[in-house]
Amino acid sequence: MGHLGWGVGGEAWRWRRRLFAWEEELVEGLMLLLQNVSLQVDKDDRWLWTLESSYAFSVRSAYRFLTSQPSIDLSMTISSLWHKDVPLKVVLFAWRLFRDRLPTKDNLHRRGVIDLASFSPLQKKSSGAKIFCQII
Repeated sequence: MGHLGWGVGGEAWRWRRRLFAWEEELVEGLMLLLQNVSLQVDKDDRWLWTLESSYAFSVRSAYRFLTSQPSIDLSMTISSLWHKDVPLKVVLFAWRLFRDRLPTKDNLHRRGVIDLASFSPLQKKSSGAKIFCQII
């Protein structure tokens, strides 16, 4: 990987500003993880689904994997949410999602912010919160 700029002092490790001490530790840890990685430039990348012997994704194997996992304690999930190295806006979004505090149509109606009668009859009240995202 050294010839691709990933060696110590290579182009891949140059930063626009001086790194903080905790960032330097993260970079050193990353370099340790990557020291035995060998990129093969003449081969195409591909995804492998390790839950199937054919390495092809299937909903069946994903379902089996997810249902075989122990259930998640929501209180533990919420308490550990604040200790992650993720942007604050993502943490706040997840917290609001777990607490059912997102401004969905149902939540806004329940709080008296909107009147469902003002919506067309085709827009029925849903049984659960739905999140709509627009990918740009």
